[in-house]
Amino acid sequence: MKVYLDYGATSFKKPNEVFKRIEEFYKSNNTNPGRGGYQLALEAGKLVFNTRHKIKEFFNASLKDHVIFTKNVTESLNVTIKGMVEKGDHLLISSLEHNSVLRVVEHLKIDGIIDYDIVEVDSDGVFPLDKFPKYFKENTKLCIMNHASNVSGHILPIREIGKICKTKECFLIVDGAQSAGSIPVDFKELYCDVFTFTGHKHLMGPMGIGGFILKEEIGNSINTLIDGGTGSFSEEAKMPEMLPDRFEAGTLNVIGIAGLHGALEYLLSINIRDAYEREMHLHDRLYEGIKNIPGISFYGDMYGEKLPLISFNIKGIDSGELAGILDYQHGIMCRSGLHCSPLAHKTFKSPSGSIRFSIGHYTKKEEIDYVIEVLNSIGNYKAL
Repeated sequence: MKVYLDYGATSFKKPNEVFKRIEEFYKSNNTNPGRGGYQLALEAGKLVFNTRHKIKEFFNASLKDHVIFTKNVTESLNVTIKGMVEKGDHLLISSLEHNSVLRVVEHLKIDGIIDYDIVEVDSDGVFPLDKFPKYFKENTKLCIMNHASNVSGHILPIREIGKICKTKECFLIVDGAQSAGSIPVDFKELYCDVFTFTGHKHLMGPMGIGGFILKEEIGNSINTLIDGGTGSFSEEAKMPEMLPDRFEAGTLNVIGIAGLHGALEYLLSINIRDAYEREMHLHDRLYEGIKNIPGISFYGDMYGEKLPLISFNIKGIDSGELAGILDYQHGIMCRSGLHCSPLAHKTFKSPSGSIRFSIGHYTKKEEIDYVIEVLNSIGNYKAL
């Protein structure tokens, strides 16, 4: 049996709508939107326009909010963080952040542009809302927070974090890499200014497409990271003020946008909450089936508010070695190591990394039962 448990890295299987939309565009259009006034180019532009509105519908953003396309969450975070800060600003991040946040703020700090502090999440994955206000300084301009940890799956209380940020007159950027498509996300209710997403994880679109949603009132105040052609206002030497053109220099990944459009069509046709609950049922089944393996350690509270993702180690077995055994001997595909999140592993006291099982939309009960059987046999053999 082949079992894929790495949906936290990318979705393995995709809805048929994804392939249908990609094939349709390749075969019937394949032109550059915004670069021509002929009919096919206008139709390509309509596809891009309609996908923006699908994203607004899926995340319940308002018509006045803007959707900007990038290639992934990392690019979205770089564009917005670097574009919003000024010399002398203070930033806040959590101790669960991915390197796509940590490395950006560290780079800015090394360059002498900003300073930042890390809000320490406890080892159970609980965010310290009561202590959070104490981290703010007079010059704290921006807070960047992971919606859900890619190491443990724990969901941060973004709405409450956002409310506190508003009282401190601080902007909030949310890293939605893991949450987008996995749990219901309501942009209007999050009290954030920017929500970043990637298309290839739980949104089940293709790789190479992502983006961010931002409030209209802050769009024109963000400096550009990449400048170039937009197909609009070409007579001007500077980037247009108009959104989304201001942040979309160069030809868009229209093939990726077409695939994402198909994925959103599928996701909007189902109940995300029901899908999440089914996946969490599989998460609980997996946890209950392996929790008594000798020497096993889990990271974070397994009964807290979280995504269907489990990180663990078995004493005496390196996580990379175990991942290799699971793959080559048993056909079980998972992630091992630091998961590009050394801050989170420090938080969970797993500095050398862990095994990560991340369940997705197409994971089956039979696959979970097979993984339980295999892991118990390995764990019990090692304990002898």
